[in-house]
Parts: sequence; C-alpha cells; structure tokens
Amino acid sequence: MLKQNRHLTASATNAHEVTRHNDPRLGPYPSSLNFYTVPPPYELTLMEFETYALDRLRVLKAVETAFLRAKKPDAVDRFIQTAHDEHMHLNRNVRINGVGAAKLYQERRKDHISHFILRLAYCRTPDLRRWLVKQETALFMYRFRQEEKAERTRFIQDLNLDMPVVSNAERASVATELRFTHGWSRERLENTTFYRVPFENVLRLVARQKVFVKHGWAYVPERDQPVLIANAFRSQLTAALEATAKAVPRMDEDDRLIPVLSSIAKQYLSNTYAPATEGHKDRVKHNEVDGLVGHFPPCMRNLHSALRRDAHLKHVARLQFGLFLKGIGMPLEEALIFWRTAFHRMTDDQFTKGYAYNVRYNYGLEGKRTNYTPYSCIKIITSNQPGPTDNHGCPFKEFSKNDLKLLMKSYGVEETAMTDIAKLTKDGHYQVACTRLYEATRGNAHRLANASLEKSKAEANAPLVQTVEHPNQWFDMSRISAAQSQPSRTKPKNLTPAAK
Repeated sequence: MLKQNRHLTASATNAHEVTRHNDPRLGPYPSSLNFYTVPPPYELTLMEFETYALDRLRVLKAVETAFLRAKKPDAVDRFIQTAHDEHMHLNRNVRINGVGAAKLYQERRKDHISHFILRLAYCRTPDLRRWLVKQETALFMYRFRQEEKAERTRFIQDLNLDMPVVSNAERASVATELRFTHGWSRERLENTTFYRVPFENVLRLVARQKVFVKHGWAYVPERDQPVLIANAFRSQLTAALEATAKAVPRMDEDDRLIPVLSSIAKQYLSNTYAPATEGHKDRVKHNEVDGLVGHFPPCMRNLHSALRRDAHLKHVARLQFGLFLKGIGMPLEEALIFWRTAFHRMTDDQFTKGYAYNVRYNYGLEGKRTNYTPYSCIKIITSNQPGPTDNHGCPFKEFSKNDLKLLMKSYGVEETAMTDIAKLTKDGHYQVACTRLYEATRGNAHRLANASLEKSKAEANAPLVQTVEHPNQWFDMSRISAAQSQPSRTKPKNLTPAAK
C-alpha cells in the first residue's frame, strides 16, 4: 500500500523476496514480466506519483482501444506497442548489454510503482476494479507474448503456480479422449505437455470445446498455457483490488494522497480532450445553433431535439447542453438569448428568476465563480443517472435497443456498421460505439480531410479516428473535416434523431 508522508512510500512489511534473475544488477526485477505480488518499497514525489499513474493510464487506454477496434491480432500488438514504447517502455533482458542494467531497473521500477498507484485509485468501485483488471490482464499478456520463450519459461517456474502437469500414466489413461478432442496423432499427443486444472478456471476453452473435461478437471495442452497464466494474473489482481478497497477508507482523510487518487480515478477510460472555452476561433451566435446540429454528437442532438420539442430542459440536461454550447464558442450574452428564446413558453420574469442565474453560473459569473468546462463523455456516462422523463446522459448507455436502432437509422448507418455499434453498446463500450458511428457517417469526409495520414494508418491497421472522449471533440472533428473536404458545403446533412 502506498502511503504518503513527506514523500510517497510503499510499505513491504509482508512482502516476500522475489526470485532474482542470474544478473544481480536487475535487483528485484529479474524479468520484464511482473505479477505485482509485492508492494514497491520506494519513496517518490507527488509529481512522480501523478506522472507514473497517467503514463500507465495512457497505455491501458491504448490497450482497450486496440482490442476493441483493431481487426487482427498483429494490428492489436502494433497499436499497443506504439503507446507502450512511448509511455511505459520495457526493455527485455536480451537488451541488458545494449542499454544497461540501470535503465532496465528504472523502467521496471516505474512499471511496478505505477501499477500499485492505479490499484489505489481504481479499487473504489466495482466498475473501476473490473476495468482495471481487464486492461491490466491484457497488458500483461501483450508483454508475455513479446518476451523471449526462455524468459517466459523461467518466469512461470518462478511463479510456482498451481498448474500440475499431467503424468504420462494419466495422459495415457485418457489418450483416446484427448486425441478425439484435439484431432491429434498418437505421436503428437505423447510429445505434448498437459496441465490439469479445475474446469471453471478455463470456461472459455470449455465453451469452445478446446479441452477435455473429466470429473471436473480440464486437461489443458501446453499451447493454451497462456490462458492459465492470464487467469492466474486476473484472479490475484481481483483479490488484491478487493483487499485494497477495504483498506483505503482507513487512510487519513487529510492526506494529500486522497485528492490525487480521486483525480486519477476520474480519468477512468481517459479524458484527454480539452475544448477551448475562451478565445474560440468561431463565435457561435444564438441563431446559428440549429444550423450546426449536423455536427453535434448523438447526446447533444438528443438534447437539442428535446429542447425544441418541449421548449424546456431539466437542470442536468441544461448543464450538459449549455456547457457544450459554451465549448463550441457561444459567449455568455448569446447563451442568455439562446436559452430565453428556447424557453418561449414562459415569461421574461419567469426566465430571469428561474434560469438566467444558472446560465451565468456556467460562465463563472455566479456562485463559486468557477469557469466550468463542458462535460466529458465519461462524466456524462458515469454521473447523474437519468430517470424515465430525463433527456440527459449518453444515448448509447441510456437508449433502449429499439431507440438505438432508430437513432442509427436516422444517421443513415449501413447494416454492417449498425451491427458493430449495437454489439459495442451491448458490451458497454459506449465511447467506442459513438466513435464507430462517427466513422460510419463521417468517414469519407474525415479521410479527405486527413489524406496525409490515411496511408500510414491503413498500413498499421489503426482506427480511422481516435476514440471519442468528449462531445466537443466530435463537434470539432466533424466541422473541421466537413470544411476541409467540402469547402463550399460545410454543413453535413442535418439528421436529428427523436428525443428519448
């Protein structure tokens, strides 16, 4: 557990000694692989604490994006490698003479510390824990695949996992069943190592009929050993996060570590887009909003549609939409006119007393006088759960299956893309689903506007656009792409889906 006094230190009171590589210069990091069973016993500054955590978050976000959007395994690895080499580079032991043991040690120390920082930040809710376990397991397995076979074997031996090897006699007793399961020759079967594990540990292999099961035990061939390693990593990290979650409330409330951890946790799924709210290139007037709706992401189109239909929006919806408009360049004076005009069923006095204050509040002229920024996707997704009569929130999360289908049809999405988007939504990948919608409806314009990047992206099998992190990011990408690809026609088709 990391604990901060003057510096941030990690207590390793109960830590066991890590098996060391033959080269003592690597200290407690004999391999680029790590199961993170021992807390890091180091001091570090708050600056290092935040930097390490954010660098690891960037890598985990790239891991998530790669598995969701890259089509082929080699494309997944290339996508991860780019972010990994930039933010969390780890040289393998074969490079020790080329780069030096000191560099390997520092890289692995950062990896060790950053993992435990994210444990502290992401242990607080089941959703955060699930996300961290999923991405950390995927990152570990990426590194496992990249490592030399000899190092992988040594690492597994050092772990001493509960993976009993099936004896020759036991293998012979089930040889017929194993040959039938795998379609192997007798010779290949005799030359293959099998592990016997509880079948519930390899349910995916069982479901795909990739293993033979007898009396509750699954016979896993050596080729599927990575599945066992991944399951072991996943299980120990899940248990560790649950234990950490119980320990966090006992930390001192006035500890400077608490707000830092909270800030890191809020960057769940990352939030790197920062729309300009001052000095915006284009000043948006109140009567120009309807003409810009074609550039709005689904969440903001939905709010705009509800506003025009009902001449009203509830408090959270007004915040969400009002700050978005502020982010695209609408100044305070125009915002006051926009909202007064939109709420046309009430008197001037009603608007002034009930709503003008909130508009000024968004611009930092009332209350705490904070210059509020537009909501990011993750804030929209995770905060202020909407009720049945509310319009705010993320359509990909809140819409019913039928409403989502109508939404996609209103955008003119083709059947193949609709299937992809529906699956991403069902699996809870709301931002990726939104990004896929952007690609399906604005892909051609984006390609034309970014022609110089297109060839390199295609060669790397990279996604067409970065995952949408912010409604204003969608707006800016759409408007810029339309302007650059069709100079004389900057407005896309204005298809406004029905409000929920």
